[in-house]
Amino acid sequence: MHADVANKCLNCGASLVGPYCHECGQSAHIHRTLGAWWHDFSHGVLHIEGQVWRTMAKLVTRPGELTRRYIAGERRRFLSPLALYLFSVFLLYIAYSVLGGFATFHAPGTQEAATELRAEVATTERRIAAIDRQRADAVAAKRDTAALDGERATLVKRQHDLEFTAMALGGGGSGTASGHGAQEAQVITGWKSLDEKIAHAVRDPEFLLFKMEANGYKFSWALILLSMPFMRLFFLWKRGLAMFDHAVFVTYSLSFVSLLMVVMILWTKLAHLPGLGLLMLAFPVHLFLQIRGAYGLGPLAGLVMTLVVGVMAAAVLLIWIVALLALGMAH
Repeated sequence: MHADVANKCLNCGASLVGPYCHECGQSAHIHRTLGAWWHDFSHGVLHIEGQVWRTMAKLVTRPGELTRRYIAGERRRFLSPLALYLFSVFLLYIAYSVLGGFATFHAPGTQEAATELRAEVATTERRIAAIDRQRADAVAAKRDTAALDGERATLVKRQHDLEFTAMALGGGGSGTASGHGAQEAQVITGWKSLDEKIAHAVRDPEFLLFKMEANGYKFSWALILLSMPFMRLFFLWKRGLAMFDHAVFVTYSLSFVSLLMVVMILWTKLAHLPGLGLLMLAFPVHLFLQIRGAYGLGPLAGLVMTLVVGVMAAAVLLIWIVALLALGMAH
């Protein structure tokens, strides 16, 4: 009985004819030691049969060749686009969580600007109070108050706009105008529930940003789905292409962008080096090389399609950010 078990694969039960199962590929020699566990971990994370490093090297130096060869059928040699994308997003998540982003959320001087706006709000409130007194006197004297009412309405609107802008810059409104103050709902779009969500987001932009970041990691895959139809449309003129080809192109390209963002975070947060703008130029250069190599285009056609796809990428990113903003405000 023991000999029969030893001669069979412990994973699928097939008869063994060598050190590896010819059915499922599992090794015939099974370890049950802590050292074996660590070997499996390091092999899985750092080696993966050389696929990660081989694919990343090609992605950086020859992205078009990588895309073309994977589409042509070299699947075992390279890491799949989706696996590489998940790996790069994971690295980006770790870098961002530990070191933070490479850009600041608040521009310098926003607190000072908010303070100045609050001072203007206070001045506007005093002017509204003075008009209220003048109006009361006018009513007692039975004089026309139309001019005072018009001026007051203009000042109340100005006060609301100033308070809203101050909150957006990180400050709060004074909240006492005309006896209503913060109790008066901000009218922005005229849709009450939407106005309330916008006002809440403006009052607490950091929390909104946190929710957008969390949703961004969960829905980063949506960038692939949003980009694929555009790529299909832009390359209708080129025969022999399938939607799969565009999916491979987009996923490898987004993997490079994720890895580039990791480098940018390390560049600014750890190394404290200048030249962030030069690093950002790597994306259009990489896009040009990938488009030329993947689709077999000449220099001029490659440049034109790089511009077209670059505009598309900006549009897709904007749509994605707006969707994240809507999700963040909705919950």
